[in-house]
Amino acid sequence: MRESEYIQNTPISHRKDYGQFFTPQLVSRFMAQWVLRDEPETVLDPAFGLGVFYDEMMKLKPNNQSQFIGYEIDKNIFSYLHDLNKQTNLNLYNSDYLKAEPSKYDAIICNPPYGRFQKFLNRHDVLPIIEKQIGKKLIGYSNISSIFLVKALNELKENGNLAFIMPFEFFNTGYGKEIKKSLLDNYLLKQIIIFSNEKEIFPDATTTVCVLLCKKDRIKESIKITQIESGDNLVQISDISEYYQKIIDYSDLPFSKKWTPILMSLFSDKVMPKDFVRLSVYGSFTRGIATGANEFFALSKGKIIKLGLDDKSICKCLTKSSQIRRPVFTEEDFTNLYDLEKPVHCLNITFSESKETQEYIKQGEAFGYHERYLTRTRNPWYKIESRKPAPILFGVFNRGRLKVIRNLTNAINFTCFHCFYPNSFGEPLINKLFVYFLSDIGQEIIKSNKRSYGDSLDKFEPGDLNESLCPNQSQFGLISEKEAERVIEIAKNDEKEAVDRSNALIERIVNAQQVTAAIMDKHFSDQEESMGRMGSS
Repeated sequence: MRESEYIQNTPISHRKDYGQFFTPQLVSRFMAQWVLRDEPETVLDPAFGLGVFYDEMMKLKPNNQSQFIGYEIDKNIFSYLHDLNKQTNLNLYNSDYLKAEPSKYDAIICNPPYGRFQKFLNRHDVLPIIEKQIGKKLIGYSNISSIFLVKALNELKENGNLAFIMPFEFFNTGYGKEIKKSLLDNYLLKQIIIFSNEKEIFPDATTTVCVLLCKKDRIKESIKITQIESGDNLVQISDISEYYQKIIDYSDLPFSKKWTPILMSLFSDKVMPKDFVRLSVYGSFTRGIATGANEFFALSKGKIIKLGLDDKSICKCLTKSSQIRRPVFTEEDFTNLYDLEKPVHCLNITFSESKETQEYIKQGEAFGYHERYLTRTRNPWYKIESRKPAPILFGVFNRGRLKVIRNLTNAINFTCFHCFYPNSFGEPLINKLFVYFLSDIGQEIIKSNKRSYGDSLDKFEPGDLNESLCPNQSQFGLISEKEAERVIEIAKNDEKEAVDRSNALIERIVNAQQVTAAIMDKHFSDQEESMGRMGSS
């Protein structure tokens, strides 16, 4: 009732500013069951919202003697909780939990706000407070949900239970390492619940989520892994702690590794090819050029002519992901975009400014472009990074197939693409690397390092791509350069056929590997059999 009324009357922009999405009733039920299992005297909800957890706990145990404490920073959402004012077992505070004095609780349950911590205005005030409370520096914690979890874990009493919804991406990020280390070192983590069809269960979520179930009992035991496939699964669950498909030892979840590929492999029949190496062996991905004012730096044909800018003041540049529609980008493609008045050049002053260039810079300053966050850190403000054209480009955000581009032009690019720059090992393999990236096998392996943002939207950081696995040099030797060049030629006009050919070439590598493994297994088996006969003679 409260949720439908609140959503109807509250702009999406407001909910986004506060990082709000609401917990489905069936999810809140099993989370409530977990935290109530040991008859807690005190239960904390650090991000109370519309009170779904409190409501569910009262349904489960109407006469329980627990005292509930809730924090909610949003005054607007707090105004919808008037029907709870008379509840004697509930203390509600319209304030920021992150600024609250530390306390201890028998149970904690939370669906924290989501969003980059850097966007929250009071972050500089909050960090020192929490760091003092927990005795640890919180450097690099880029999602506010992680700050909530760190503070909550510190306030959980011995033998207390905690249930937390978290963005799935935290398993793979740098800021997640210290949290994972704490969960493992203190034997807190008991169960991870992941959702294979989350849009059915979390229709409003803007990121892929999971649920962590923890208990502060200092007992080392295998971690249960639960995969929820649909809402029907949730209806059938009477005790979430007894509903799981896999278990995994602490030693198989090192905090320094990305957990997503480890967890996903538990539910996949596909085996990661052996002897593959990290992509960083062949070079590295780096982000595209961040200008801080794309509307000023990106230039179309008409704008260049109108401003009278010369070739010394501009360079070819891909400024939007949508400018490339096929896996291979040629000079002809670039010319077509240029003639269509697409902004495929950028301001790039490498010599002294001409009169026309100086005039354009003054126009930019009149609009305040020189005072933006990035531009004001540069000297001069209109000087962009020096970059060479990258032979392979990779889309930052992807839905479905990953957007990989073989760039045959001398165009640089903005942050809409990550750029792959090969080293001396990767240079002669650049076409074969592209074939691998284009193949279904390559894409599936690369996706194991993705960061999911909900609604099938995947994001990759350069570091995620650099850690991806790919064939070693000997394995790439099974593909001829002529075959790789043929794929590129086909991809200019027919992406589907190019993908099919790429699949065949990469399957050749995988199949050869399997044959080699079978031969080696037989060799060792024959040796063991021979040794057995010698021992019995």
